[in-house]
Amino acid sequence: MMLVLACSDAAPAITKAKSSRQTESLEYDVYYHWGIIWKKAGHGVLGLYDETAADGTKRLHSKLTGKTLSFIEYIMAVRDTLECWYTPDFVPLEFVKKTNEGSYKAIERNYYTHTLKKDGLLNVGNVDSTSVELRRWRIKKGNDAKTFRVKGPAYDMLSAFYMVRNLDFGKLKAGTDIRFPVFTGIKKQEMSVKYIGPSKCKLRGGKKVDAYKVEMAIKAKGEDGAPLEVWLSTDQSHRPLHVVIQLRRIGAIQCELVEK
Repeated sequence: MMLVLACSDAAPAITKAKSSRQTESLEYDVYYHWGIIWKKAGHGVLGLYDETAADGTKRLHSKLTGKTLSFIEYIMAVRDTLECWYTPDFVPLEFVKKTNEGSYKAIERNYYTHTLKKDGLLNVGNVDSTSVELRRWRIKKGNDAKTFRVKGPAYDMLSAFYMVRNLDFGKLKAGTDIRFPVFTGIKKQEMSVKYIGPSKCKLRGGKKVDAYKVEMAIKAKGEDGAPLEVWLSTDQSHRPLHVVIQLRRIGAIQCELVEK
């Protein structure tokens, strides 16, 4: 309740949708993997919706929810929700992250305002620059805000995945490294997306499927960590099939698409 009151002065810029139709629903099982140890640790759901605003404007809306399971609940229970709204070709309009991790609770919002190269539609190719207003409300740790301006579109941790999923891998050479600004918390950072090339994705059941492999990493001075290894389906949807996050000490977190 305190957190809701703290951020009540900053209502979402995105208005309620007049209509909404879900176009994609992906479920993921999350495992802790170390050597021969495989322990289910969480579950996630990623949804995508076609929406129409009250004024008739078309937009897209993605939502990712994640929660811990099993033994992880005793270490730190997690219930996180990330949402982002976009133009029809995935230019981010607004992002919100609701964090509930143990005793840490926060709400983050990114408000995107775009300057166009010329009059016309708000699309990826016509964005000259983006102003990003970052707001964060935290229980116990206080609130903060910051504004940045960058050339071209700007992204967050959820929209970055949709940016990658919309790449034309058929025209990319293996080793291509794409970089763009990404905003998380109240920080501006650089996201590196390195296309490794066509690959076989080995699933936990032993099945191997054709995929495109990419590595996603935050590039910040003194903070570079192990990249996320991501295998995407080779069909037009480029669904994330498998994601591996190497842990700093031991083992890794592996997320795998639940086939329905």
